[in-house]
Amino acid sequence: MKLTDITIALALCAAIPAGAETLDLTVGIPAENLRMFVRPVNDTSREALVELTADESHQKAKGQVNVNPDGLYYLYASSSNSQYSLPFYIPADRPASEFALILDGTTTATSLSDNVNSALNAYTTSQTQKSKALGAKADSLSPEQIRGMLTGCITEADSLIGLGHLPAAVADFMRIQAYIAASDAYRFADYMAMRAKRQLGFGSADILPAAPTVLDTPMAASFPTAPQIVIANLPQGTLEERLAALDNIYKTPEIKDRVREMLVSSFIDSFDYANDFDNGEARLKTVVEQYSLPQTYLAAFRGRRATIPGTPFPAGVTLVDKEGNKVDFSKFKGKFVYVDLWASWCGPCCKEVPHLQELEKDFENSDVVFVSISIDSTKAPWLKKMEQLNMHGNQLWNSDGELPKLLNVRGIPHFLIYDREGKLLNYNAPRPSSEQIKPLLQSLK
Repeated sequence: MKLTDITIALALCAAIPAGAETLDLTVGIPAENLRMFVRPVNDTSREALVELTADESHQKAKGQVNVNPDGLYYLYASSSNSQYSLPFYIPADRPASEFALILDGTTTATSLSDNVNSALNAYTTSQTQKSKALGAKADSLSPEQIRGMLTGCITEADSLIGLGHLPAAVADFMRIQAYIAASDAYRFADYMAMRAKRQLGFGSADILPAAPTVLDTPMAASFPTAPQIVIANLPQGTLEERLAALDNIYKTPEIKDRVREMLVSSFIDSFDYANDFDNGEARLKTVVEQYSLPQTYLAAFRGRRATIPGTPFPAGVTLVDKEGNKVDFSKFKGKFVYVDLWASWCGPCCKEVPHLQELEKDFENSDVVFVSISIDSTKAPWLKKMEQLNMHGNQLWNSDGELPKLLNVRGIPHFLIYDREGKLLNYNAPRPSSEQIKPLLQSLK
């Protein structure tokens, strides 16, 4: 049964004793296989997300979430089919209260009737309906209808804020929520239009206010997609130019910190390490010093040196065989090594296995050895898939997941060739199914 096929009433008790640092929650469990989580809106860390735990009766779930001084929280209800996120408001001086979460496939709201939660309920419900309507009818709606729908995301929030006499933090939250909803909807509508080979006839700037007027606040840092929108609206240019533009346009430290992190991480991930490594390192060192960024960025960049031909296989990487024994890559020294980075959940990886097995037969007793390294997060799926595919030979598991990071691998399957000295010869080798791989391996001397 799907979550959207049922109507759910969730009784939620919330109590915040005076001066408390945590909010005690008790939630009625309305359906099987429904998981519930709560976090303060102002804290996006993994630790802040609290899963409510069922008691012995399995009729109620309890948990403690850190108190948000602004009073804003998210309640998440998730099943294997879908997930709803519901904002709600409890000021720190509010006594124990009763809530109800209603999910019927079209609305997402609490039963709270105070002006703040009524505004949050009305906007969340409206945007859920609009999102579903756009998803279902995007191909049939005219550009004018789509534009009106997206513009409504902004105007409706402004109207609710004006009528509700909301606390400043809640008004800020709703403006950002509306901006992101309209931005996301525009990208979806634009994608659907391009797929249908037609034009919307308007740009995001025609429906959205300038990004800094809405997103240059500490509250915006609580929205995971806000930094991405900030980046999309920065002038194009080098890393240094975009960081300088960020400093000139935005004032909020929380936003600038998040955006800097994403810009620098993108630079590290996309840099062509085989060309001009020293210059890239020097540029990043200057940026780290200028903006007082963590030295871990430099360490991450330097760690990617392993992607440059002629560098050794990354040192310190944990590789184990199916029995759990540690294996040092140096054991293959004296042979050319064809490395297959794969995972049990990767369909294209599994399709290459029969071709890899044929290659192994063709190069049996040669100077080439074949090593498959799984990057599965846990051991059991790797072992199961090896058995299903009858995989043999050098089957290893990188249990800590560091190898793809050090090799800057952004997609699997990925194949590499190391020379007799254990140094990288080919960073992006042909697949086993490729017509180029056999002649290439035969040419190795």
